[in-house]
Amino acid sequence: MLELLMQGTIFLWVIFACSIVAVGVSLERWQAMRRADVDSDSLLESLHESIDGGDVEGAIELCEDTTGPVAETLGVGLRKMRFLIRIGKGTEDIEKGIVQAMEEHSGHVINMLERNLTVLATVASMAPILGMLGTVVGMIMAFGSIHSSGNLSGEAVAGGIAEALLCTAAGLIVAAIATVAFNYFTTRVNRFVLQIQAAGTEMVELLLDVQSRSAEPSQA
Repeated sequence: MLELLMQGTIFLWVIFACSIVAVGVSLERWQAMRRADVDSDSLLESLHESIDGGDVEGAIELCEDTTGPVAETLGVGLRKMRFLIRIGKGTEDIEKGIVQAMEEHSGHVINMLERNLTVLATVASMAPILGMLGTVVGMIMAFGSIHSSGNLSGEAVAGGIAEALLCTAAGLIVAAIATVAFNYFTTRVNRFVLQIQAAGTEMVELLLDVQSRSAEPSQA
């Protein structure tokens, strides 16, 4: 590996540095996604028991004790509901308030999940360009050396071209790896977004159902 780097131009070293950055970002995002991946179905079942029993504070504590964007977003909605109930808001205002609070917070969650993904996208797009640029510069240097030395043997030409093409090969390899990583993490982010939306909708329906049932005796 070091021998190949020594044969290439400065652009090959830049591409190698880009590969290290891409691997570092991929590992960091993988760890972040792993920490954020929580069984949302199990969480909703536990919340269902707490909310159905009227223990909103217990449901909030459960969300606070659970890691991940789903629990965090549901906790925001529950705290918003608690606040609106305390100030005497009606059912319609409570529903709008919960939905708005969770939607606003989901933007921060998505931003957190997508952190550093632009770095992978940049590496995926820049690596082939750097590779081609390195190849062009290498070819210019190779043919310039041939012209100055007057050695037009096939061996000299092939050697210079091979060294120059190392940049193109390296750029394409790094770009392929970065593109695969970017697409994988983007898919994971979209999956989290769908989980948050589904969990939020289910919790709002549960809260409204419990609230309507608790209001029926008083209306009677």
